Amino acid sequence: MINLLKMDLHRFGRNRMMYLLLLLFCAFQIFGIFMMKKYEQPVEGAIPVSRLTESEFIQYNISQPPSWMLIYIAVFTIYFYMSEFNSGFHKNYISMRNARLHSVCSKLIILAIFVAMMFLTMLIADGAGRRLFFDHTALGDLATLITLLIGQFLLHWAFSILILCIAMIAKNLLISLSAGFILALNVIGMVLAALEAQLTGIHLSKYLLINTLVRVKDFNSTADIVHTFGVAAAAILLFGILAVRYKLKEDLN
Repeated sequence: MINLLKMDLHRFGRNRMMYLLLLLFCAFQIFGIFMMKKYEQPVEGAIPVSRLTESEFIQYNISQPPSWMLIYIAVFTIYFYMSEFNSGFHKNYISMRNARLHSVCSKLIILAIFVAMMFLTMLIADGAGRRLFFDHTALGDLATLITLLIGQFLLHWAFSILILCIAMIAKNLLISLSAGFILALNVIGMVLAALEAQLTGIHLSKYLLINTLVRVKDFNSTADIVHTFGVAAAAILLFGILAVRYKLKEDLN
């Protein structure tokens, strides 16, 4: 396990795509804040975007489709897995005892690190952009911000594991990327929500991973906290187990 993780960490550290995605995300995040300031329209009874706290600003950004963070996570996840698969390097160690299980666990750790780096980049870009163009960098309640970041980290990590499962099963770059974009756009969630609107008493779509991720939540509410962390934990376990089971049965030929 340790040796496989070291190999993946080495590949991760030398992965130019990872640095490019972080740089692009930071640049477009700051540019997006500039555009928000330039075209900000006051709405009666609503707090201007430029006056939102960091907690509110993060939720506002995440709730706006498409979620660029999800797209970047999908691109990295697929590229990182497919680069190893297409090179055939995994065949050098996959016959070792428990190598398949450890290989998946190693990938999950790498994805968690990348998602954490995305959130760190987001905080830095938000701080710089809001200081430059909004002249307002209030964080809001620190406990709420920390809870929000942990909850969103877990939801985004769960999404990356879902994309990893798709890449493992599809073994095709184009198919995996197409599925990643569709999920990032929340097409399935919006369709199911529209269908539910025609029915009464059915609200299952709110428990979908992407719907939970993009929904604006009140982290002072116990119900919202339980909902967020419950969906994240269930998705991580479900997709993690699916990835492991598929890898154990995968035919390398």
